[in-house]
Amino acid sequence: MFYQNSMICYYPADGCEINSTAEREVSGAQRFLPWSVGFAMLMTVLAIASSYMVVDIDLFHEMALFRQYLTDGRMPMTDDFAYTPTLEKVVHHEWGTGAVLYGVSVGTGWGAGGIVALKHLLCFGICVGCYVLARRNGVSQSIIVALGFVALNLGGWMAFTNIRAQLFTLAFLVALFFLINLDRRGKQWWIWVWVAMVIAWGNMHAGVVSGIGILAVYGISRWVDVWVATRSFRQSVVEVKHLLLAGFLTAVAININPYGLDYVPYLIRAIRMERPLILEWSPIWKVASFSSQMLFLFSIVVAVWGMYRAKTWPTFEAFVLLLTAYLAMKHLRHGSLYAVTWICLVPPLIERSELGAAIGELWQRHGKRIAVASLASGLVAIGCAMQTRFWELRIPSEISAETQGTPIFPVGAVDFLREREFSGNLFVPFQTGAFVSWNLYPQVKVSLDSRYEVAYPDGAVEENWKFYRADEGWRATLAKYDTHAVLVPRHEPVFDAITRSIESEADFGWKQIYDDGNCAVFERKEVVVAAR
Repeated sequence: MFYQNSMICYYPADGCEINSTAEREVSGAQRFLPWSVGFAMLMTVLAIASSYMVVDIDLFHEMALFRQYLTDGRMPMTDDFAYTPTLEKVVHHEWGTGAVLYGVSVGTGWGAGGIVALKHLLCFGICVGCYVLARRNGVSQSIIVALGFVALNLGGWMAFTNIRAQLFTLAFLVALFFLINLDRRGKQWWIWVWVAMVIAWGNMHAGVVSGIGILAVYGISRWVDVWVATRSFRQSVVEVKHLLLAGFLTAVAININPYGLDYVPYLIRAIRMERPLILEWSPIWKVASFSSQMLFLFSIVVAVWGMYRAKTWPTFEAFVLLLTAYLAMKHLRHGSLYAVTWICLVPPLIERSELGAAIGELWQRHGKRIAVASLASGLVAIGCAMQTRFWELRIPSEISAETQGTPIFPVGAVDFLREREFSGNLFVPFQTGAFVSWNLYPQVKVSLDSRYEVAYPDGAVEENWKFYRADEGWRATLAKYDTHAVLVPRHEPVFDAITRSIESEADFGWKQIYDDGNCAVFERKEVVVAAR
């Protein structure tokens, strides 16, 4: 037996075992650290996903379309939900999302609970997928955790809603980075998986364009890398010939949908269309909070640092991060695309840099403190998720300080119209038209819903917005269409305008038939309510 510092070695021939109390504590902390940090990360995902449990307005028109498909036995090619002018052919790129949502809610009988369960499943799946991808690329847990919190705050609050087609796009995007990883390792069978993904993705969300764009950037970057290394055009083309095949198959697969060759022209129109009235389509520097803007800039600095310190210039990472960062700057809603791309591509760059080494050293030296802090933050995150009732889908129907900035759904007005057996044309706000259609179609047709460019001609949304603001010409809009009744949230200026007109003008031609303090319904005087 001999002594060396505070370590006691009884069997020198077998090596020196750590037996000191201090060393055992460090070792125990390191063993517990991955579990406590993993717990904290998962609970943070739950807390962020639960921070906005209000139902998304698009969910209703997606499910209504699929319900109509089941009723008719075929996919509708024209619109039947609106009484106002619509496009000659309606290409609904999110019909597949509607099918999934209808299946998990109506099909299973779980209702809103099925939608919430799917939302959390997708959120966790996306985050776990990013984690597994990073580990396969040799990234340590310390780097994943440090950068993971950045990514969650970059895009989680925008992406983890209840439930948007864009959430499926993020899941497909993570899967695409797995396929690119396979290609980098010399595998080519992934192409057939990709073709199946394009078909499913294209039928669920127009975000398939982002996936096609990223794959194209990957092919170009591969070609550039080989050409720079060999200066041989022929060899560089040979290197990417399988990607050219993937591109050809993608061009075929994108047209496999109910709308056939009309799908791509729709995508082109949708991509080019400006949406000035939709907040999330505004540039990040105009509508994002100062803290979000600073976090976005910080993420760019970290990415640039990682690429600068890389031993070989990461062409693909540079091109794709530049592309998605540009999209995020141009449109706030694309911040989630950038966040997923960032967490999939940046951690391997940081792992091999001095910053990665510094993070790893902190992880080793302060493992016990990090483990305790992680456990505490995980418990706090659970408390936040419980407070926001992460299991409950919210449909706000009352105007209050808490609901400012969120849609107010006319639950009471819809119940009233159903009980009154109203049948006719109802002028509605952009945000709640789909909710009305889901509950009252086919007895009631609406003036507009949140399908925007999918179903309505240019200017329709702007006209609706100006009417509810009571801008000049609102009366002309009221008389322009065969409108039988008008649904008006009481906080909209047009409520006061119509009320004043009723009180001061005997021949105004409209009367109020419902008011619950949140929404009112005005009916044309000569309308005869049709019995169902």
